[in-house]
Amino acid sequence: MPARGRDRPSARLLVANQTANPDSFVETVAAAVEGIGGHDVELLLIDYAHVALTSMPRVANSGAEPEVVSLDGSMAGRAFTSSSVVAVERDDGWAVWVPVTERSDRIGVLAMQLPRWDDEIEVLVTELGLTAAPLLVASALYTDLPHLTRRRHDMDLAAEMQWSLLPPLSFTVAGATIAGLLQPAYEVGGDCFDYAFNAGYLDFVVLDTVGHGLTSAVLAALMIGAYRHGRRAGDDLAGLATRMDAAARAFPGRPAFGTAVLGRLETATGVLHWITCGHPLPILARGGAVLTEPTVTPGLPLGLGDLGPVVGDIVEARLQPGDGLLFYTDGVTDRTMPDGEPFGETRLGDLFAREHSAGASPHEVVRRVTRTSAEHTSSDLRDDATVVYLGWQR
Repeated sequence: MPARGRDRPSARLLVANQTANPDSFVETVAAAVEGIGGHDVELLLIDYAHVALTSMPRVANSGAEPEVVSLDGSMAGRAFTSSSVVAVERDDGWAVWVPVTERSDRIGVLAMQLPRWDDEIEVLVTELGLTAAPLLVASALYTDLPHLTRRRHDMDLAAEMQWSLLPPLSFTVAGATIAGLLQPAYEVGGDCFDYAFNAGYLDFVVLDTVGHGLTSAVLAALMIGAYRHGRRAGDDLAGLATRMDAAARAFPGRPAFGTAVLGRLETATGVLHWITCGHPLPILARGGAVLTEPTVTPGLPLGLGDLGPVVGDIVEARLQPGDGLLFYTDGVTDRTMPDGEPFGETRLGDLFAREHSAGASPHEVVRRVTRTSAEHTSSDLRDDATVVYLGWQR
């Protein structure tokens, strides 16, 4: 009999999760699929560096060694990177991997064994993955287990603060997608980004504060707080930059400044306005080519407003469907190659154009650009390296 109403695994999970212990989330999911014969359920979460998936314990502090699955060459990795269900027939039934995705933000993969596989079952487990994602995000407000599962290394205090500041790493709305990733994931201290969608406009900022470590993280928190305060007050781009500059100048420590790119995309038309405050210019890819950068007069880094204007040219770009922009911090381009040469903007642009034209999802483009640039440079990162992708498909 087809599963209906409250018998659907997604409905069972929604109801049971209201009273279940938040650190028993995997057990709650396992109970939800029993009605369709599901067993051997695992929840694999993506690590902070987006390199591997790690199994979340069924019971907190169980002491069991978690399973770690590489994204490359595994069925779970295939489900994660493609954001699609993967099912493989075996002698005793079907092994299934279901992406756990909240909107476009990829969180992990549900793995399970099922006695049969057909269109109805595929719909049910797909619904389950979509239901599990926001519930898992909510559970992280009540238990540390999801955060701990995602860690493959010790995380320093600065990185802890930065990750708690970030919005979801990927977001899709009204034909626009923004996706980002921070490296080194467990020591990042000065880089940050933020965004919000309001009344047809996607606002965003990419920030790189001076220095590294705890002081930089505190300064970044202050400046992102000022950005959000101004955004919610209805500031335009110049007003946002001015407000962030004032916040940095009020910071008790010195030096206290940060480079930034601030933008506002009208999602219905693809009209993008942006300014740079001492920050590297974005890279625009159209098809498989990088377009020539406009001539832009930048403002000073935010926090140096007593030395001159922090608001320079307000650039208008009219995006075409399929365009992609890459925003990055100088930690990406300043990485050194084995021969001692910096990775540089040209290599980054070529890499981005190639991955953009390959047709992968924006969050996958970000992951590949981050991974490839790291593989071709020194493993000893001298600075935080952040990549943020903005795509428009309207």
